[in-house]
Amino acid sequence: MNLLSSAKQRLRRTIGPYIQAMGYATGLMNLDARLRGVNGAIVLMYHSVADHTLSRWIDPRNHVSADIFAQQVSFLARHKRVIALDELVVAIGRGQAVQEGTVVITFDDGYLDNLTVAAPILHRYQMPATLFLPSSYIDRGETQWVDQAYTAFQRRSERWLRWETGVEARWDLGDPEQRRAAYWCVCRYLLQAGAERRRMLLNLLYERLQPTAKPPRLTLTWDEVRRLLSDYPRFSLGGHTTEHLDLTAVPGGEAKKELTQCAQRIKEETGVQPRHFSFCYGRTSEPLRCLLVEAGVEAAFGACGHEPVVNAASDPLNLPRVEAPAAMDHFALATSIANRGLWRRLGR
Repeated sequence: MNLLSSAKQRLRRTIGPYIQAMGYATGLMNLDARLRGVNGAIVLMYHSVADHTLSRWIDPRNHVSADIFAQQVSFLARHKRVIALDELVVAIGRGQAVQEGTVVITFDDGYLDNLTVAAPILHRYQMPATLFLPSSYIDRGETQWVDQAYTAFQRRSERWLRWETGVEARWDLGDPEQRRAAYWCVCRYLLQAGAERRRMLLNLLYERLQPTAKPPRLTLTWDEVRRLLSDYPRFSLGGHTTEHLDLTAVPGGEAKKELTQCAQRIKEETGVQPRHFSFCYGRTSEPLRCLLVEAGVEAAFGACGHEPVVNAASDPLNLPRVEAPAAMDHFALATSIANRGLWRRLGR
């Protein structure tokens, strides 16, 4: 990247969000959307919505606080039309126009707080949602790997971390910049690893950092999944692999096994045949989407890209989602179909 391009990127990141916010506040963004004939739905992606007693164990990137979530749901009740994922998939499959202001709510990873916190709030407003489950994590009731790593860094008793990155790296975790770099590096290795290697790397991380505590169980069990479906029937289930793997990084046979065994376990434990799927980390490919067709999946979500609107023109096996912001002041913008194209890129 040359110096001019780098300077342009820095300038855009500095002033772009302000231009984006001004475009939304003044109505220019909505006018642009109407002139372009933009229509469709926004699909929101959540992970954890834990209260303050549990949020300290969870990587902030995967967390919206319980209070903020309640405010966001209240906003949706007043200003949007929230429908079930099934209803949206049927509509776009038939080529039907989607009513303006339509929103779908989804959750990834099977956090226990989806039952204890999110479900009662959604029930109060009679709103549906879809929960995408990584089945082996539910089998074990195991806390997500990223939260295990986050806890190791937060509760470490060792100041220094050695980690093999091709050459051995050594970070001083007492320095905030080095600690941040170390955490990102370790998470990258864990994300790219297969299930067995990931467990080995987590054990190594705990051995080297000697944290003073391990996180509590933050993940649902199958009994709790069944309770969710029984007590809150507006919830539906989808697949999210067995081991929460990046399927683009594993051989085709293993990827197929991750898809089929996940669906099989969900059906065995709940009687529900999942027809929707969420790719871990938003990473997908054409061969993987062909595997979904073989598995009878009707809709799947890939990356959170620049074009967040779901409508009849969308590829049902590569649908976009919008990550729910962790604050209220960006929520109206995040749920607007006008926030697309150049406007959306300005905010990144």
